[in-house]
Amino acid sequence: MEEGHRQLRRWLLGAATVELAALAFRLSLTEVRPPPGIPPPAPRHELRLLALGDINLGRRVGQHILEGDTLFPFARVADTLRTFDVVFANLESTISDQRGETEDPHNNMVFTAPPAAARALRRAGVSVVATANNHALDFGPRALRETVSYLDSAGIAHAGTQGAGGALYAPARLLVHGIRLSFFAVTDIMNGRGNWRTLVAPADTALLLPALRAERDSADLVVVSFHGGVEYSPAPSARTRAFAREVLAGGADVVLGHHPHVPYGMTLEGGKLAVHSLGNFVFMQPRRYWTRFSYALALDLVRDTAGTRIRALDVLPLRAGFQPEFLTGGTDADSIRGRVRLLSSQGVREQLTW
Repeated sequence: MEEGHRQLRRWLLGAATVELAALAFRLSLTEVRPPPGIPPPAPRHELRLLALGDINLGRRVGQHILEGDTLFPFARVADTLRTFDVVFANLESTISDQRGETEDPHNNMVFTAPPAAARALRRAGVSVVATANNHALDFGPRALRETVSYLDSAGIAHAGTQGAGGALYAPARLLVHGIRLSFFAVTDIMNGRGNWRTLVAPADTALLLPALRAERDSADLVVVSFHGGVEYSPAPSARTRAFAREVLAGGADVVLGHHPHVPYGMTLEGGKLAVHSLGNFVFMQPRRYWTRFSYALALDLVRDTAGTRIRALDVLPLRAGFQPEFLTGGTDADSIRGRVRLLSSQGVREQLTW
């Protein structure tokens, strides 16, 4: 009898142990809630944005694309581009069907990319492009309209030129990881065209600033692409600097500069960033060192109860050309970082991940 009682006690003790273990497991899965009256923490949103320089998918690159090698210009960089949430670039060439022609046979300063170039951009990881630049009308208004159509078909956002029924200063809007981005694009320069201002957005602050103000309340980050300045000049023009200051004061958070084909530095004041030139990316100009080497700019963005801000900046040195490639080390990478450091403001030097 006594032995029976001992077995019963052991069985009851074992059952109680199992039940306690099960209870502990259930408690570990229970959602921990704040005490009454204390609100839960606000969600935190983050994304990585990569800004690239000039992309020309015409000329010889366009011929490679026509032959079926659509990823030719991005073969060495696509894997890196795809690691970012948003990739922005200045699309220097239109995208149009010219029956196999990718540049004017009498003038290689007039060029266009073939229709498959839009898919090439998409496959490489490019999300949004600026179409306002001095080559926007190289093959006329029809080619410009084709550009917009091909980009739309490929699912690439764009800003700077008028689409079907769209306003000239309508931004490209993206919602990524809970952060609302708005991209505008304007140009100071146009090649050999008279009344181009109804087709391509001019860098006229009297027209641009009202559009920025109208967008400000519905966007977490407003980016303006500015195509202007002096080609190959060693430093930004006074006009480039003045435009950036006025636009940042008027509602933009970031200004990205293009057209000089050489890289410049940056300024960061009050959390607002001006990148005066990102130089070349897919663009072959072999005669000058700084047209062959530049950088892409990585921005880590965060949105929380304090607002949206740039948490970190990083320079990605690169060799530009028909097939650009990022440089992870070496003399050229050091030279690029040194140039950016020299030409940038103190605020940028403190923010950059060197």
